Amino acid sequence: MIKTITDIAYLEDVALVTINNIPNTPQCLATILNEISDRHITVDMICKTAPYKEKVNLSFTVPQESLGEVIGATAAFKALSGEISTDVNSNNTKLILAGEGMRSTYGVAAELFQILSDADISIKLITTGETEISCLLDIKDIDKVKELLKD
Repeated sequence: MIKTITDIAYLEDVALVTINNIPNTPQCLATILNEISDRHITVDMICKTAPYKEKVNLSFTVPQESLGEVIGATAAFKALSGEISTDVNSNNTKLILAGEGMRSTYGVAAELFQILSDADISIKLITTGETEISCLLDIKDIDKVKELLKD
């Protein structure tokens, strides 16, 4: 087990959505997330890129069964800018590692990423908090990951 990790969980049937070339304004992000919220879709693992030429990309995860609704919402995003495009990726599992000790321990993420790297497992999206690391992985790799991270 990785140092300080006390809990490992897996959330299956997760889809990744990336909206590209969004004008870098708070209104655009709010419009996109409100459009999804208005459709009663839960969003997780939100990640925004740093601005480049006044554009950003926004990635987030949704339950697999909500993917059709999200794709339906993307038409509304085009009203913000004709340059916006959307990529979707299904059949993922969210790996969640938690532990209070991560708050004051260095190297936890590095150790996790080295384990995954050594096993040639790609990470599609990463989000963190003081006591949690979440990684989105291809569902085909989960059995291998479970074996690698078992006690």
